Amino acid sequence: MGIIRDLLNLRRYKYAPIFAFRGEYQGSSDLYESDVVGAIAHAIGQNLGKLTPQVIRRDAKGLTVKDDYLAKLLSLRWAAEITPFDALYKMASDLVYKSNAFAVIFYTPDFSRVQSIVPVTVKSFRIWEDDESGVIFFRFVWDYDGKEYTIPYQSVIHIKARYDRKRFIGTPPDTQLKTTLELLDTTGESLRNTVNNSANLKGYLKYNNFADEDELKQKVRDFQEAYMNASNDGGIAGLDNSMEFHEITQHATQIPVTQSQFLRDNIYRYYNVNEKILNSTYNEAEWNAFYESVIEPIALQLSLEFTFKLLSERERGFGNKIIFTANRLQYATLQTRVNLGSQLFDRGIITINEYRELMYYEPIEDGDVRMISLNYVKADEQSIYQIGEDAGSGEDPADPAADPAAGAHNKLQAIALYIPTQKSERKGV
Repeated sequence: MGIIRDLLNLRRYKYAPIFAFRGEYQGSSDLYESDVVGAIAHAIGQNLGKLTPQVIRRDAKGLTVKDDYLAKLLSLRWAAEITPFDALYKMASDLVYKSNAFAVIFYTPDFSRVQSIVPVTVKSFRIWEDDESGVIFFRFVWDYDGKEYTIPYQSVIHIKARYDRKRFIGTPPDTQLKTTLELLDTTGESLRNTVNNSANLKGYLKYNNFADEDELKQKVRDFQEAYMNASNDGGIAGLDNSMEFHEITQHATQIPVTQSQFLRDNIYRYYNVNEKILNSTYNEAEWNAFYESVIEPIALQLSLEFTFKLLSERERGFGNKIIFTANRLQYATLQTRVNLGSQLFDRGIITINEYRELMYYEPIEDGDVRMISLNYVKADEQSIYQIGEDAGSGEDPADPAADPAAGAHNKLQAIALYIPTQKSERKGV
């Protein structure tokens, strides 16, 4: 923690007065009390946490999936206490609640490489550009310890939602959802009142003779014990002329189901989700729609931020980048996986084990190879492929002696070419 605290305190006191007058500011959000928003944050966080970070390099030789120090850090442990799933879940949750999510990049003492990446939930923050140096700074109050820190914005992974009004931050949802959440709370309060009223007064006793308060309460208790319990099977009470019983007819208040559902749907629309996404009862088409409208935009932001903040200009110039990928086929139907898998396999796009994984089978030994079908040929070379020679040559196509290679060539017609694949190629598929 010593190194972390030293880095976080960088420029803390020198530039602190500036924050009192300028910059962007985001107050703490009060959406954490909403169970609806909490369910949405959980659903988006769980699905975003399934993304797989990869460091790749694309150049003239093709695509290479790297397995260096940075790649291992991103795929195994962002920090001592944080897995990639935990980190992405936390950032997605902050994005839902505040439309802004942050992760601080920590370096080794000599700043030679990244040491850890820690998502931080902030109570408040400011981002501003220094006029003299042109450097952008980020100051925040960490929710973890309540202390204030200032660091260069270059050392912060920042993803945002609804980036439309402010220069540096996304528009927070507090104001836009305020009315809906208040109405939803009012609806919930009505439901609570309905439940409480179910145990209210059922009737009253009118006592005709004068009695003090204690005597009157005793009369009521005696009446309840005598007639208003389970032992009174007949349901009949006896009263003298000193008192009268008057029943109060109550009408149960209907639960405002329609209004409540409308308000919930309004929140769902705001975050591009629905009940099926929250309950995990979606089908293939509904999952793809959710992925493309919610998960994929966040994954793209993460890729751009990580590439720019973690890789040097020289590394980016050589085609290196960081991407966040997902296995979208895990939610596809069996028929879709069969059709798509057969097409990918026949063309050598996926290996045997990747095909088996797609069908939920365990991998096999020597299964990390790609198979390519030879049953494809150029349209103007069909005759050569089928009979081993040009159809216009005049030679007998049935005579093997006309082309010694024809017989062997025809035998290859139904044989798949066995091609071992490189380790880096398998990862990039």
